[in-house]
Amino acid sequence: MKLRHVLPLIIGFVFVPAALMLTVGILILVYGSVARDYLFGILILALVATTIAGTAATIAILYREARVAKLQTDFVNKVSHELRTPLTSIRMFVETLQLGRIADPVRQREALEIVAEETARLSGLINRLLDWARMESGRRTYQLTRQPVEPIVDLALQAFEPQRLHGQVEVTREVPPRLPPVMADRQALSEAILNLLNNAFKYTGAEKKISIAAAASGPTVTISVSDNGPGIPQREQKRIFDKFYRAHDPLSRSIEGTGLGLAMVKHIVVAHGGRVAVSSDVGEGATFTITLPAVVLEPAPAAQPATAGGKG
Repeated sequence: MKLRHVLPLIIGFVFVPAALMLTVGILILVYGSVARDYLFGILILALVATTIAGTAATIAILYREARVAKLQTDFVNKVSHELRTPLTSIRMFVETLQLGRIADPVRQREALEIVAEETARLSGLINRLLDWARMESGRRTYQLTRQPVEPIVDLALQAFEPQRLHGQVEVTREVPPRLPPVMADRQALSEAILNLLNNAFKYTGAEKKISIAAAASGPTVTISVSDNGPGIPQREQKRIFDKFYRAHDPLSRSIEGTGLGLAMVKHIVVAHGGRVAVSSDVGEGATFTITLPAVVLEPAPAAQPATAGGKG
């Protein structure tokens, strides 16, 4: 249990009662025995209230710690499974090729392609875990510079392109060319958008439809990714950005994932001074929206008219 979790208990069970007793003692010295019984009554009631509040806080903290521990255990089990699956495929095909059981050059090439795909999948998972570790430890830094939105969206779509080879998906793009710029780390923000695109791809059915749109809204710029998936229940929407959390829907449990993708999106967006939210109804798909402050461009100074000079 971390210090920030124990500190409220120390304050509730130690410092608050001690402060109350000291206060009552001072009041008794000041006002004498006349107020003694009255002050002792107040002290007893305050101590009882403090004990109840401290006990409730303890139960809440223990419950939270137990829930986090369970989520971490589920996360470790899921990651172990996802690491084991590509490793098993790689080992199987490598051993098959080593033993010469595939004589056909075409089949050999297919086997090598599968090994390459599984290796890339394994590398991607490891990189994701390392990125999250850097975020958690505060070692992930962002170089925020003024960036146009359209190239960042296109960079994410370009990175998403290989995913489209694994299933038919209709992607629509609605990004006006003259949006206000934003202060952003180009690579990090495109990673956040890519995570939303991958999330939409995973949680849609056979006829996948994904749309990405950007728009200016007052002093902000919004980037939205929508899908035609099964939607997200209202009770899940506040927790899907928590680390390790995955929805209780059986469909979600059967889909590969670590429960870190949306948490990483939130971390990146918050580091950019923005926010991320979801809007969804069951059976109506989901829309994830990143909102970032727009950079206000100062108007160019007006040219000063030339004044004619000369001697009178």
